[in-house]
Amino acid sequence: MPGNASGRQLSRGGLQPSTETRSTLRTAATGRSFAAAARACAARLMASGSGLEIPRLRAACLDPFRPQTAYAGAFTLARNLLLAGIGTSEDWERSNGDPVNFMLHTVQRAAAGFNQRIIDRVAHTNIVFGIYPSSWSLREPERRNRNHLFVAVEATHISVVYLREALELLAKTDPRLPATFYGMLLDGVSQWILCYDESAVESYYEYRLESYKEAVADGEAQEGLERPQTIENAKGPWLSRKFKPWPARRIRNVISSIPARSETRQILEAAVQLRRLARKRKRGRPDWKALEECFPNGCYTVPFSILAFYEQDLVCEAFQFEEQDWLNSGEDSSPAFFSVLDPNNIHSITKAFEELKHFLAMLEAFGGLLALLPGADLLEVEK
Repeated sequence: MPGNASGRQLSRGGLQPSTETRSTLRTAATGRSFAAAARACAARLMASGSGLEIPRLRAACLDPFRPQTAYAGAFTLARNLLLAGIGTSEDWERSNGDPVNFMLHTVQRAAAGFNQRIIDRVAHTNIVFGIYPSSWSLREPERRNRNHLFVAVEATHISVVYLREALELLAKTDPRLPATFYGMLLDGVSQWILCYDESAVESYYEYRLESYKEAVADGEAQEGLERPQTIENAKGPWLSRKFKPWPARRIRNVISSIPARSETRQILEAAVQLRRLARKRKRGRPDWKALEECFPNGCYTVPFSILAFYEQDLVCEAFQFEEQDWLNSGEDSSPAFFSVLDPNNIHSITKAFEELKHFLAMLEAFGGLLALLPGADLLEVEK
C-alpha cells in the first residue's frame, strides 16, 4: 500500500508475480480506460454501503453491550459517551433509553456536521462503531476484548485523480508551481488519508523490469514487448528535478501574486488549506495490535483515493495488479482509518471521536481540492 506515514501494510507480503500477470508486459488494449477497468474489480473489493449520512453498525458488532450479554456494559458506555460530551441528552431521549440505539445516534451526530457531497468526491464511506473494525467481513473476532471498541471508516467508492492536466495548468503560471502543489498535496494527505500514490509502485516496477529482462533474454519476439514505464516518465516534465518547489516560507507570497479568482490560485489555496489542516492535529499512533487480532489470516486495505498522473500510467498499472492480488488472496478488507477506544475510559472515548471528526474534516478539505482539479473520477460500486 502507499507510503502514508500512518499506514501499515497488513497483507501477505507485497506483490507476488504469477504466470497470469506476464501478459502485462504486452501493450495494453487501447479501447478500455483505467477507470472502467478498475470499476469491475473495485466492486468486488469494497465494502457495501452508500455514504456518510447513514453510518453502518455491523450486525452483532455491539452484542457485548446488549441486555442478554452485558446490559450494564451498554449503559456504562452510553453514560461515558454523555460524560465525554460526545453523546447528547437529546439523542438519549430519541433512543427511548436503548443504549445501543443511542450509540448509533451518537455516531450519526458525529458525521452530521460535515458536507457529505464534498466528501463523496474523495470516497463514499461507512463509519463502523463496534468490536470489529469492518462492516464487510463475515468473520467474527476469535477473541473479543471488551476493552477494545473500534471507530473506523472504510471506503465503498474511491476516487482516482489524474494529476497531469492540473500540473500543466499550474505550469502556465510558473514552472515551479507543479512541484510546489504536488509536494503540498502529498504532505497534506500523508498522515490522515490513505492514498495509493507513486510510493506504492516500486515493487511492481521492479517486478515488471525483471520480467521484461527475462523475456528479452529468452528471445521473445520484440513486437509488442514493452519496457516498463519509470515513475519519472509517468510524472512528466513538470515534476522533474529541473523544477524545484518553492520554499514553504515563499509560498504565501507566490500565491498572493496570482490573480485572485483564477483557477490556479484556487487550486493552490485549497492545497495550502489541506496541508494546514493536516498539521493542526497530530495523528495518534494506531493500535495495530488490536487491528491485527481481528485479521489473524492477514488483510488488505482499500485506499480512499488513487493519485495517478494519467490513465494507464505506472500508478494505474500497479494498482490494477495489486487489487487482483487482493482479490485472489481470500483475505478480508481492513479499514483505511481507525481508532481504538476503551469504553470504560472517558479520555479514550474523547480522543477517538476527536480523531474521527478531524479525519472527516480532512476528507472534506481534500474533496474541496479535488472539486477544483481537472481529471478526477469516482470508482463506483456497480450494482
